[in-house]
Amino acid sequence: MELLDKVLEYYKVKNPLVVKHLLIKYMNLVLEKNKLFNLTAIENEEEFVIKHIADSLSLLKFIEQENSNQNPVAIDIGSGFGAPGLFVKIAMPSVNVFLNDSNKKKCKFMNEAKESLGISGVNVVCERAEVLGRKEEFREKFDFVFARAVDRLNVLCEYAIPLLKVGGAFLAQKGFECEDEIDLAKNAIEILGGEIYSIEKFVLPYSDEKRSIIIIKKLRQTPSNFPRNTKQIVKKPL
Repeated sequence: MELLDKVLEYYKVKNPLVVKHLLIKYMNLVLEKNKLFNLTAIENEEEFVIKHIADSLSLLKFIEQENSNQNPVAIDIGSGFGAPGLFVKIAMPSVNVFLNDSNKKKCKFMNEAKESLGISGVNVVCERAEVLGRKEEFREKFDFVFARAVDRLNVLCEYAIPLLKVGGAFLAQKGFECEDEIDLAKNAIEILGGEIYSIEKFVLPYSDEKRSIIIIKKLRQTPSNFPRNTKQIVKKPL
């Protein structure tokens, strides 16, 4: 696919032939399984390349910029069929990725995709993110948290920030106009031990799709009473 070649060149992906082969195989798996149950509303291959692959790979430069660990550990919350986490893993094999979703069918698919692609360093965790944030083996264990189109930022931060190590970064993928969400989330970010580091706005390559990535750094440990349960998080955001 010529468009995919251009996207991989744009993002300066290493070993593009290997990465292209795996991405096409993964895309075909998603589109085939999509006929049986809903994984994505996107069925056109070129649209898939832009709205899923290019969108996910937009994280790469931020991972490189913020990474002080040769083999960083990241968790993708609300991963769905594996976006952006599995796309990032394919393009940047040094990242160890946990794919998290509470939907059992989607988790089963992600496990199938991982096995089919023959990729190591990928774990699928079928659980709600706020439950993981209270478990010792997940709490404050990650260099990066990814989340794409999961929830409002003030809600999302309570799922994400407890999972980050101090010094780690939450990369929240949002639409272009995100200022209102950021304003509403400032209190939550402060309470949970984070700080907005930067807001990056851009257009996805070879498209007119506008996006933002909000980079939130974790400065100190999250208080032990967070995250709260789901109802509290949603009904009374911080």
